[in-house]
Amino acid sequence: MTAARSSEARRVARRLAGFALAVTVALAALAAAATVALGGDDAAADLRAQVVELNAARSGLSGDGAAQVDAALADAQDALRAAADARGASGVAGVWALFAAGVAAVWAMAGYLYASVVRPFLRLEAFADDVAGGNLDAPLAYERGNPFGKFAWAFDNMRKEIKRARDAEAAAIEQSRTTVAALSHDVKTPIASIRAYSEALELGLARTQAERAGFARTIARKCDEVTRLTDDLFLHALADLDRIVVTCEEAPLHETVRAAVSDFDATGEVAIGRLDHAVVRHDPKRLAQVLENLIANARKYAPGSPVEVSGARVEDGYRIEVRDRGPGMPPEDLPFAFERFYRGGNAAGAPGAGLGLFIVRYLVGQMGGTARLENADPGLRATLEFPCEP
Repeated sequence: MTAARSSEARRVARRLAGFALAVTVALAALAAAATVALGGDDAAADLRAQVVELNAARSGLSGDGAAQVDAALADAQDALRAAADARGASGVAGVWALFAAGVAAVWAMAGYLYASVVRPFLRLEAFADDVAGGNLDAPLAYERGNPFGKFAWAFDNMRKEIKRARDAEAAAIEQSRTTVAALSHDVKTPIASIRAYSEALELGLARTQAERAGFARTIARKCDEVTRLTDDLFLHALADLDRIVVTCEEAPLHETVRAAVSDFDATGEVAIGRLDHAVVRHDPKRLAQVLENLIANARKYAPGSPVEVSGARVEDGYRIEVRDRGPGMPPEDLPFAFERFYRGGNAAGAPGAGLGLFIVRYLVGQMGGTARLENADPGLRATLEFPCEP
């Protein structure tokens, strides 16, 4: 490809040089014709004719004083010859001076066209080949003062934007692979526990009814963990494709909250506080997923702490709060808690891929609401707000 570009550059340079050479030859022919024409100039011919007449006058001189007259006539002849030669020489010099100036102008114009027009386009052609070949690191050389400077700058800026987009795409793909790997690894842990407890039950290692019931509860809890992890993986894949379907409808929001807490917490460990009645536009299924994620986070990062869910009418909407009484979240982590894959300092040793709160904000946003986190001293408070009619 480089050899082809060099050949193209040489071909264009030869064309410009050929054009300049043709113009030079034409100017030389014109200068020669002008020189010939100046050789037959009438004024110079009259001066030479006078010299001849003086020759005839000098040959007819005789008598006293002839020598002095002859010398004067000779001086006059010399003056006339010098005048004739000077007139012819000045005209010829002017013609060839114009010729030299014309040739210089032609070659200067050819050089300017190559440097300011042809070479930038050749660079642009090479740049396009590089971009088409996937090389987005090579910048396009350009000069702002060049007539095509802004044009070339726009192309180089396009290269930077394409490179930035490809880098972002590669990072997203890598993050997606990391998430799948992390979730796959996280799924293995509860599955291993389920298998171990199942084998223990099969082998009759549980000696009492209470031990068998404990094994069964552990298996059920681990099954719930697997379900949450697979839901995270599924929702993560759909979020990447913008394919999560959120269907909002006017429905009693307090009933959705109560049903979500009851379905998720069959043991009654999650308390329902104040719960104002209100009909709010939302997707009951997706809001239940949101609340399950928030309650699961509270149990994971504040184990043993009481969790309370409440809902209240506010001036311009409906506010749902999920609060635990645990250690809360480090303040420096709060601004990034809803980012995809982000895990704060309080997540050390806890399973997860940093998707729960990201999914919460995504789904709440699709329903027209907002989500935020804040330390409640003690504990962590997650607040969801949805617009509704007063």
